[in-house]
Amino acid sequence: MTSTSGRFANASVTTPKRGRSTPPIDPRHCRATAYRSLITEPLIKSRSGAMIGALAFSTLATGLLQICLPLELVQLRASPEATGLTLSMFGFGMFAFEWLWGVVADRVGYRAPLIASQVLYAAFIVLLSRVDSVALIAVSYLLASGMMVAVGPIARSYLGTALHSRLRATGLALLASQWVIAEAVGAGAGGALIDRLPIHDVMLAGAVLPLISAILVAAVFRGYTLADHHSRIDFDDKAGHNRSGGRSTVIRVLAVTATLVLLIQIGLGGELALLPLLVTNQLHMSASAAGSAMLAVGLIAGLLLVPGGNAADRWGRKPAMIAGGVLTAAGYVTYALAGNLVIVIAGAAIRAVGASLIWPAATAWIAESMPRRRHAFYMGLFGEFENIGVTVGPIIGGLVWSVAGIRTAFYAFAIAAVMAAVVAALTVSVRDVSTAHPAEALVQDLEGRR
Repeated sequence: MTSTSGRFANASVTTPKRGRSTPPIDPRHCRATAYRSLITEPLIKSRSGAMIGALAFSTLATGLLQICLPLELVQLRASPEATGLTLSMFGFGMFAFEWLWGVVADRVGYRAPLIASQVLYAAFIVLLSRVDSVALIAVSYLLASGMMVAVGPIARSYLGTALHSRLRATGLALLASQWVIAEAVGAGAGGALIDRLPIHDVMLAGAVLPLISAILVAAVFRGYTLADHHSRIDFDDKAGHNRSGGRSTVIRVLAVTATLVLLIQIGLGGELALLPLLVTNQLHMSASAAGSAMLAVGLIAGLLLVPGGNAADRWGRKPAMIAGGVLTAAGYVTYALAGNLVIVIAGAAIRAVGASLIWPAATAWIAESMPRRRHAFYMGLFGEFENIGVTVGPIIGGLVWSVAGIRTAFYAFAIAAVMAAVVAALTVSVRDVSTAHPAEALVQDLEGRR
């Protein structure tokens, strides 16, 4: 890129003094310097922060569904097995579509897939609000979650390639925090509305929220072209390759991440499905109390995710994963022992501390280890591991509930979290947090090849 003003222009017209020569400017260094602007945008006042904010409306709709659907199934007198299977469609839908959204984003960029997915998500929420049988709810929920999940690989890929390595876990944690807090607010609002309005009407009103996100995303990514997307990939490919020297292979990272994410998501997915039922069926409280519990879970977790991501950036990925797994298990045990709403909220706080440590660390670990050319695809695979856990969690929880009671299901989730901590301790290598700037790494690599 040619500059006609500023620092580069002044350098181009300066006449060197006699006896001194101006060293030639390496064009490769200029390209790396130009690329620096693509990956050092601030976290808040930037397209990254605006994107996270724009998607919050869609996430509110997701939280609304997560409180509406379990209570709708209770009204339909669905069995525990049918309830678990139907709610697992949330995970099945994400599993079926997340990798596909990653492939699409790698080919056509971020803007169009994000907008299209939000419009389709709104359409399938409308469909959910119109059906009244368990089978149709399951199918509609699968399709709605498949559209909703597009934000996973696309937003994570954008943040993973746009932010400096010292902000990467924090930025990804901010995205996750938005998801958790907005879902919690949606669930809390849904619980309050359900006490006053029919569930179908509440879901129909929620369909407006993804449309708002679609409009805002279109504005945020206005001017962002496919050429910008490919330019980011081309430069970051070489820098990412240089940074990843000596690290685990892609296959090994994927295998370890799959195990960790599956074990953690079994509990998180089961919690989303069974916590409202623990409050209403076991503790005999109202739908608004169940919504309040979900709100507390999300708000506490969301507020802690960014500090947890900062801890992973400062102290390393492995310690954060181990501590997070242990604390997550302690939170599930507290749920199982709860006799009132106060203890449920205490369990939510403990579980939130654990999730705030393990989740940003695992997300950043895979984001900085994957090849940039297919980065959205690999982040989609990461999301698929999440989806398997979200899918299996309600099924396992429903089966354990039917055999030994709903409290025992939370003990099963605690066992899975402890296993995740063990996997992190045995398989994740201890590495210093990378502070090398990607553009600087590229310059060093080019200088070494002279």
